[in-house]
Amino acid sequence: MHHTGTDIQKLVDLLGGWPAHFDEVEKAHGESLLRYLKRDGLIDEPVFGQVVRYAVHRAAFDRLSVLIVDEGFTGTEGNFMSGLAQQRAAHENRIAVLERELLGTPYVRAKQGQSTQTSFMGLLNDPAPEDGGQGGKVITPFRPLTRKGTRA
Repeated sequence: MHHTGTDIQKLVDLLGGWPAHFDEVEKAHGESLLRYLKRDGLIDEPVFGQVVRYAVHRAAFDRLSVLIVDEGFTGTEGNFMSGLAQQRAAHENRIAVLERELLGTPYVRAKQGQSTQTSFMGLLNDPAPEDGGQGGKVITPFRPLTRKGTRA
């Protein structure tokens, strides 16, 4: 199923919108990940926060990669990475953690016997309850996959 840009923009608006400092590059990275997560029905507010962080790190990684290519891959004294290469490596590490968290979630949740992460996606197209209440729907809160003592 193909999602148009307006579908994704509607979802982003429902989740609070992109941060003010985002440009088109960050939005493009975030929207590509949102399309995948929307297709699998695995998006809610905390996941959207991770998508935002992923987009920031991915855009910074891409910008630094261009600068590193322009400097000609020259190493510094003692064969240490240049400052730009160190910054890019830090962003690459953050991207890997966020991808593992976001893209590994369906497998881990299925292994734990949970069919879906949340019913948020199912509520997008449901009509409003007639009595104005919640209608008995339960939303499973997002649980990070990180181990104790580590940060995502």
